[in-house]
Amino acid sequence: MLRHSAAVVLFTLFAAVLVHPRSVFAANAPGGAAVLATVDGAPAFPQYPSLSPDGAWTVFSSGGDLWAVEARGGRAQRLTAHPALELRSAFSPSGDRLAFESDRNGALQLFVAAVTIDDGRFAIGAPQQVTEGDRAKRLGGFSADGAELLFTTSHEPDAYRGSKIYRAPSEGGPMTLTFPAYGAQPQALPDGSGFVFTRGRGTPERPNYRGSGNSSLWRYDVASETYWPLVPSIGSDHEGHATPDGTLVFLSTRDGQNDLWLSSVDGDLRQVYAPRATDEEITQGHGLRDLCVSWDGTTAIACLWDRLVVVDLRSGEARPLDVRVAAIDESDAERIEDASVSQAVLSPDNATMAAIARGELYVRAVAEGRPTRRITHDAGRQSDPAWAPDGSALYFVGDDGDGYVLWRATVRTTREDVDPQPEPEAEDEEADGSAEDEAADEDESEPADEPTEVPASADEPATEESGLEAAADDSDDADAEDEEEEEKIDHGARWEGALEFDLEEVYRSRATLADPVIAPNGKRLVISEERGDLVLIDLADGGSRTLLPSWNQADASWLADSRHLVLSVSDLDFNEDVHILDVDGDAGPINVTRHPDLDVSPAISADGKVLAWCSDSYGVNWEFDVYMVYLDRDLEALQDWQLAEHFEKAKKKVKAPKSGDEVEPLELDLEESWLRARRMTSFPGSEGSTLVSPSGDTILFSGSVDGDDGVWSMKYDGSDRKRVISGRVSDLRLSLDGTKLTWVSGGSAKYCGIGGGSSETVGFDTRQRIDVAAEQEQKWREATHVLGERFYHPTLKGLDWDGLTRRYGSLAARVTTSQAFNRIGNLMFGELDGSHLSMSGGSSYSGPSDRTGYLGIELEPVVGGYRITRVLPGSPAAGGPRALAVGDTLTAVEGEGFGPADALPERDWRAAMKERGGDEVLFDVTRGDGTEERVLIRTTSIGAIVGLRYDDEIRQRRAMVEERSGGRLGYLHIRGMSMPSVRDFERDLYAAAAGKEGLVIDVRDNGGGSTTDILLASLTAPNHAFTVPRGADYDSVPRDAYPRDRRLIYGYSKPIIVLINENSFSNAEIFAHSIRNTKRGRLVGEATFGGVISTGGTTLIDGTRVRLPFRGWYLPDERDMENNGAQPDVFVPRLPGDEHAGVDAQLERAVSELVGELDE
Repeated sequence: MLRHSAAVVLFTLFAAVLVHPRSVFAANAPGGAAVLATVDGAPAFPQYPSLSPDGAWTVFSSGGDLWAVEARGGRAQRLTAHPALELRSAFSPSGDRLAFESDRNGALQLFVAAVTIDDGRFAIGAPQQVTEGDRAKRLGGFSADGAELLFTTSHEPDAYRGSKIYRAPSEGGPMTLTFPAYGAQPQALPDGSGFVFTRGRGTPERPNYRGSGNSSLWRYDVASETYWPLVPSIGSDHEGHATPDGTLVFLSTRDGQNDLWLSSVDGDLRQVYAPRATDEEITQGHGLRDLCVSWDGTTAIACLWDRLVVVDLRSGEARPLDVRVAAIDESDAERIEDASVSQAVLSPDNATMAAIARGELYVRAVAEGRPTRRITHDAGRQSDPAWAPDGSALYFVGDDGDGYVLWRATVRTTREDVDPQPEPEAEDEEADGSAEDEAADEDESEPADEPTEVPASADEPATEESGLEAAADDSDDADAEDEEEEEKIDHGARWEGALEFDLEEVYRSRATLADPVIAPNGKRLVISEERGDLVLIDLADGGSRTLLPSWNQADASWLADSRHLVLSVSDLDFNEDVHILDVDGDAGPINVTRHPDLDVSPAISADGKVLAWCSDSYGVNWEFDVYMVYLDRDLEALQDWQLAEHFEKAKKKVKAPKSGDEVEPLELDLEESWLRARRMTSFPGSEGSTLVSPSGDTILFSGSVDGDDGVWSMKYDGSDRKRVISGRVSDLRLSLDGTKLTWVSGGSAKYCGIGGGSSETVGFDTRQRIDVAAEQEQKWREATHVLGERFYHPTLKGLDWDGLTRRYGSLAARVTTSQAFNRIGNLMFGELDGSHLSMSGGSSYSGPSDRTGYLGIELEPVVGGYRITRVLPGSPAAGGPRALAVGDTLTAVEGEGFGPADALPERDWRAAMKERGGDEVLFDVTRGDGTEERVLIRTTSIGAIVGLRYDDEIRQRRAMVEERSGGRLGYLHIRGMSMPSVRDFERDLYAAAAGKEGLVIDVRDNGGGSTTDILLASLTAPNHAFTVPRGADYDSVPRDAYPRDRRLIYGYSKPIIVLINENSFSNAEIFAHSIRNTKRGRLVGEATFGGVISTGGTTLIDGTRVRLPFRGWYLPDERDMENNGAQPDVFVPRLPGDEHAGVDAQLERAVSELVGELDE
């Protein structure tokens, strides 16, 4: 998002320079749209304040930039003006420098600038970037002597899901580990003896959470290299600061909100400031956030809702800081963007295309050079365009602030209306001309991208690919009737030349509306309402009724008789089947596929005889193949030549329905349809987006065939498979007449003939002037509405959701950055006190990428360079005859050293590797024996290094279990609950457990997924028999010997023990609960987090992603797994001292416990 100047500028802007008043949200704008009112006042949502050493000045972030103001209040002075985000800041102990975070150069990095305060004016000098690399850094603060910066990063990630605390010279230089234990939010003790830091996942936006994920405060002593906890609590303690007299100042949720607490050196604990919301306010956003304490220990500052609060730590007096800022740049109030197309659909005559781009509806004629016309101009979000079959209207869904609306757009004014053109003189027609001859001529003049199949003779009707109108079976009677009718409106021509439009409300709901599907006769449509109710709407009078109540949205299409629907919908076992529904009957949906796996994306021919869909019933979940069935059993008895003849006739019979036409209900042979289904594809991977041509002779689908992505077509019998569209596509559709394919790719609308060939891009002019406040309001309205509609708890845990939406929305509409908007969203979501809730992404500045090169080594700075302390097996540094080794020293990269050869490096190792990812790089190396070499190594990425570090750590754990158990136990770690991890599990299970007496299964730091029951199929397979082949000694055969091929997954029935911790999350917790509930083994470690909800997600208009937990999980005793983590049978905490010493106490205890079981 472009917010200020594109240049990298850091300077002081005084109040007189700021000429634009601040933007705030005004709710009562004309027309119901949000506007930016011009008001000069407080910052909308201040964040991350820091205090000068004496508490006289504060610097805070607002609108993504840094501002400074005196701690007594007043007019704030702007310090930075950059499209990037500047967030946390910190003063040096002397107050002459300011450190801050910024993502202006790629990943979030740390900068330092000199501070000048003169006669009430605050200024900073040119910033110096202190840290480098492609990993984000989170600023803690300065060291006690001001020489170093303390920060948190995951530069050297391990299997444990946590970050570590690093430091770097404040003038720039080598980045080094502060101490080996995991932690965050580091603050130096004023006397320089150690640090205060936070451990744990931390949930400040969920102050009512109580579980293993709560954060706690610890102290590290540098001299003794020891750690100790500071203020144990049932809640989360975080953002700790130590004062010169030894007092600990921190935020805590122990009383249900983030309040300010003090703990003296003699252990006296007292609450200093605990603001609470009034009944009218409903909430204060969980209390205080972003605490900072001055170096002299006299003053604290924090954010509370939309303001800054200063607390005198001597008296306990708290006062809101009266801050005034001049307006941010005009570009924050309004942006201009070229929006990407997300949906596109051709008109019935294929001459006009409708498209959705960033929530607005556009149309344009597809003919080259035609202009774009915009139909909607509001802050709502339009979607799901659908043409009336006769082309008279364009239907779509929109939200207008009061609910969701199904709209009908029609053409009010055309170019012909404004500037009539004289009709051309009629040309003489050939005496023997006929409709069939004209259709054949049109077919011959089709562009090269149209299918090449043509009629066998000019006397035959045109093929399906040449258009349904041309294929119509005209009769003399029909011609006579047409001549008698008065001249009809040419809707296609009017849309081609459309200038102005009328919008008519067809149907309104407080619930979400989506995916209108219009019947071929144009008289009615079905639409999804709320979570998935399928509603039938009469387009003449707007009457409606619910056809199918459902908790999830059906994928529905009409049959040609405008009476039957084919649809797929899930049941309460989350099995999706294809059904046929007679909307005028009483029988309800008829299940056509009847399979316990997923049958989705149904498509059917115009005559209802060919039904195709995608199913994962053959193999792996979520890997779909195309299936089909004839809903006319007579077709199954036909020979190949007879089938071919049938489909040729079907092409000729297909007619484009006319609005109001009454069609006889189709007769469908549904008896035992599921037994007659045929699998049409069997490629590796997954197919989707099934389409069937009107005649039923062609089936289309998207997917990868032999490694080639695209859209593919095949005949009804699976033959003649070919790719018709290359690459991945979205919003794939078949035109109403069945001759064209439309799709979206790379933000552009495209189309081609059903037979493939070259594609055409329909260029839409989607340049939009975006009112930021209005868009923020719409985003907020949509996000909170959809979450309130779909969150798994039916009462939203008793919250006043509408009141909370209004309360937080008053903040969200005033901010201009996605970071601030998302943070407000996550604060509101925290009111639900649930997991799998987040708001992320959206429009933002994108800095240059830092393609850091990695070798797979760990280093420490030494005189002359960096000495290697670890080499990862399998890494670039470990390979080849000139591999690097522990003890070697790197002295230069591409001939450039790190500083003077007789001193410690002045340049960080990561700075030397910047922009070298994947490159071949030349290194100067001094070997451990003193010899010097030059070594050429091709670097790799951080992603590869993460994998190598994980593999090496698991290798070490496996060796430890082997040693401590005396070879009796195996060990495996389940990294995630995904199919790749299942394959790793089966591989590692055999490798680790074969020949062992028991197995240690580790699901610590497993973020979840969906595969618990597959793992249980292995671990709980009953020993109902064993087998002995001829030639084997019966007495020595293990009683769990069993043929491998008889089980779906390798089985294991020997004793197990399972390791868990606070980072065992979601499906990993379900696994832990299942092990206990089935009495399969014991649990060792710390309780799991208590975050078990099935989640989906949605995307807002600007790309912001909102997670939507929709399905709860409950234990057999009916306890909600959410906020009820699996408890260990043997509790073993993970302590920082153990991490420092390289000890895994949890794993050691698990080994001793299981060995003890074996010895009993």
